[in-house]
Amino acid sequence: MSLEGQFNNNKRIAITRKLIENARQRINLSLELEKELDNLELQRRMRQLELESKVLKQQEKGLA
Repeated sequence: MSLEGQFNNNKRIAITRKLIENARQRINLSLELEKELDNLELQRRMRQLELESKVLKQQEKGLA
């Protein structure tokens, strides 16, 4: 293989490695974002339950 061919091959390998690393980072980021969204949904649901509990307590007081 000529020097130019070797250079081009090495360049392709370096680019491929960089693309693979970028893909891994995006996958990791996607997983982290999914976990964050799950946590936010849980927090939202907990707040909703707290508000519902307060409303029920107020209604209970109103009936007493």
